[in-house]
Amino acid sequence: MKIAVAGKGGVGKTTISGTLCRIFAQQGKKVLAIDADPNPNLSVVLGLRPDGPQPMPLSTEILEKVEDEAGNRRFAVKYPLEEVLLKYGQVAPDNVSLLMVGKPEVAGSGCMCGAHTCVRELIHTALAESRDHITIVDMEASLEQMKRGTSRYVDLMLTVVEPYYRSLEAASRFAVLAKDLGIQKIWVIANKVKNQEEERAIRQFCDKMGLELKLFIPFEEKIGEADFHGNAFIDHSRENPAVAALSRLAREILPQ
Repeated sequence: MKIAVAGKGGVGKTTISGTLCRIFAQQGKKVLAIDADPNPNLSVVLGLRPDGPQPMPLSTEILEKVEDEAGNRRFAVKYPLEEVLLKYGQVAPDNVSLLMVGKPEVAGSGCMCGAHTCVRELIHTALAESRDHITIVDMEASLEQMKRGTSRYVDLMLTVVEPYYRSLEAASRFAVLAKDLGIQKIWVIANKVKNQEEERAIRQFCDKMGLELKLFIPFEEKIGEADFHGNAFIDHSRENPAVAALSRLAREILPQ
C-alpha cells in the first residue's frame, strides 16, 4: 500500500503522515516514510530528536535512464530498496524506515526536479519489490509535486483540509490533478475541526465538489505542545481524540 498525504501548507499533513506511520508500525507492519517536502519535518513527528542526526538526503545518484521495448526512455531506481535504505535511510521509533528528499542548499539554486523524480521512481520501481511495505509520502505543500507527477504511482491520496474556504478550494484542485495522474482513490481528511458547524460546512463543500470525505480529526491543542517540545505527537499524548481518529483511519485503509 502506497499512500501520499497532500494539502495546503499548515493543514497538518506532516502530523498526520508521521502519526499514521507510527500507528501502522505499532500494529507490526513494515513502514517506509518518505519526507518529500523540501522543508522537512517528518523526522520529528516520527519521534527522532530535532537536534539529532538526520538521514542523508536522497540523491539523483540512485537514478539511471532506461529504455523500454518501444524505445521510450525514462528514469528508474538502479539499486534495490534495501541498498537505498542502507545508504540514505534512518530508523525511527517502532522501526519505521525514513527517507528524506532534503532541502535546497542555497537560495536561487534552481528547481528540485531531481528530488521529485527520485520520490516518484522510488514509489514506482524500488517499492515494487517490497510490496509488504506500507509507504507513506509526506508531500510538498504545493501543486508543484502534482504537476511533476511525484505521487503518480500511489494507491491512495489523502488530501488534508482545515475548516476554511482556501484550504477546501486547494483540496479540490489536488483532487482534480490526482485524477489526472490516474490515482483512483482520493480521500479528504478534515483536520482541526472544532464544532458541528465546521463539520457541516466541510460536508457541504465536499458534496458540492464530489469529494469523498472520509474522516474528521478534532482540533487538539496537544499537537502544538508536542511540536513546541520537539516531540512526536503520538508519544506526547497517546490517549486523545486525534490519535483515536487516526487509528480509525488506519483501520479503514487496511482493515485488520
